[in-house]
Amino acid sequence: MDLDLAQVRAFVVTAELRNFSRAAERLYLTQQALSKRIRRLEDTLSVPLFLRTNRAVELTADGERFLPHAREVVRVADAALAAMDPGDDRPLRLDVIDHRLSPTFLLRRLAEHDPVLRVERDARGGLGPAVDALLADEIDVAFGRVRDLGRPLPAEVEHRLVRLEPLVALLPPEHPLAAGEAVRLADLRTEALWLPSLRGPGEFRSYLERLGQAFDVPLDFTGTSYGLRHTLEQARYGRQRVTLVGADMDLPHDLTLRVLPFEPVPLYPWSVVWRRGAERRALRGLLALLDRVSRAEGWCEHDPEHAWVPDVDGIRPVVPAATR
Repeated sequence: MDLDLAQVRAFVVTAELRNFSRAAERLYLTQQALSKRIRRLEDTLSVPLFLRTNRAVELTADGERFLPHAREVVRVADAALAAMDPGDDRPLRLDVIDHRLSPTFLLRRLAEHDPVLRVERDARGGLGPAVDALLADEIDVAFGRVRDLGRPLPAEVEHRLVRLEPLVALLPPEHPLAAGEAVRLADLRTEALWLPSLRGPGEFRSYLERLGQAFDVPLDFTGTSYGLRHTLEQARYGRQRVTLVGADMDLPHDLTLRVLPFEPVPLYPWSVVWRRGAERRALRGLLALLDRVSRAEGWCEHDPEHAWVPDVDGIRPVVPAATR
């Protein structure tokens, strides 16, 4: 019988936190993926490891007996990896801009492919502050849109496109456009895209302004929002308005908002950014993993006839002829 390290690690973290949701977050997994790993481990061992109830997660007697050995398996595996890079075995310090955005989704997917991936997440609210942190050696790597920062990227900074994230429309089911299969950007020219009190990264606001100019769609930044949930509640129960979010975001299902693609699909470019000359072994490994998973899962694939992309390295801004 061979043990799968990813399954053993999933068991150890869940056993220590006694909470599937927090364990999944710690491992950058969905709860479904975490549960699948633990079920496969239980199948391998031919015993149940957890007692699951609505109120608690407890170890079975077999789980208690297996836990110290599982901890030792994880410890030895981590020590073996650290021995290959003895000069620096600390986790990569990584800025995700905001924990709700696409970089967190990307980390979860990477963790599916590399269960021993170790990072410490930070969120400085924009790529501009993250670049300053990179230059000060406060972080090792960041994600963001490298255009419209208000200044050129320093020569010491490298970047590579890894994800073109579709933006999707959110609107109440009673909205006149909610009955269709997609929301045509041209249909918003007499309405607006509503994003109240937008105080996010400056490069995101610049992206939206480029989008509005490309399709002659007004942008409405009026109103107050105290977080994503508040914005979505207002979109659902306030005036009938259309807002947008990234397709990689986890959205609450209880609000019953309609989630529709746009036509054409706006794609938000996410690049991985790092400081030249600071490529530790762990960073090189992360960059290689990002490239491999991005290609395998088609993170940058798009149809120019039905998508809009602002100017990104190697990609020309496209406004499909049918929507001009």
